[in-house]
Amino acid sequence: MSNNFDNRNMNANTALKELGLSEPESAVYLALLRLGGSIASEIAKEVGLKRTTIYAILKSLAAKGFVAMYFRKNKQLYYAERPSRVSNYFEKKLRSFNELIPSLESLHKKELQVGGLRFIETIEELKKFYEDVLDDYKNKSYFVISSGKEWEDLDPEFFQYFRSERGRRNIKTKLLLSPHFKEENPEDAELKRTWKFLPKKYEFKSTIDIYKDKILIVSPELSALAVVIAVPAMVDVFKMVFEIIWDMVE
Repeated sequence: MSNNFDNRNMNANTALKELGLSEPESAVYLALLRLGGSIASEIAKEVGLKRTTIYAILKSLAAKGFVAMYFRKNKQLYYAERPSRVSNYFEKKLRSFNELIPSLESLHKKELQVGGLRFIETIEELKKFYEDVLDDYKNKSYFVISSGKEWEDLDPEFFQYFRSERGRRNIKTKLLLSPHFKEENPEDAELKRTWKFLPKKYEFKSTIDIYKDKILIVSPELSALAVVIAVPAMVDVFKMVFEIIWDMVE
């Protein structure tokens, strides 16, 4: 029984952290659920914190929708909001945010056009970029100039999944590949790929994805893991260069 309780408590802590609570905030909220409401000093004693620090935590939890405060007989009492009400609170906030998505997307596009550059520092950011490609380019196409192996080796499991999912969503790609990738290049027609290999003297380790409105460059020689270039003139040049090379390569 104790192990089951500990596991539930640990799962609850993890879930609360994913909702944005700190470790002390999570502990205080769970303590209030057990206590059914209490004064600050009792809450502090329950979670093993100083009373001088508990007020700031309770104030933060109230601002986040997890705690309600009442006065009774000149005492200030704190109660945990019911989990279902917390869930409704977050769902309401999410609905409000979803309603703003069209206008926010418009702002984001304007920012890209003005700023021109975006640096991707981590593999998780890069994977998120490619997940967005799967959503944005369904039934569309784009160009790739790639080393192949170095790109896939960044995270083999993810990029093999991405390649397969890209084909499943009917995203067609034309690829100019490094010659050293010939033996490993997948030839499954379901991947919706058309490729040509560059001459042997052109060995390289970078990957360039050329989309309708931006370019992604992934390279071990960049100070960041990758860079997104959203400059229309540069996108046009890269598209033209790709087409010229494609026509020249047998």
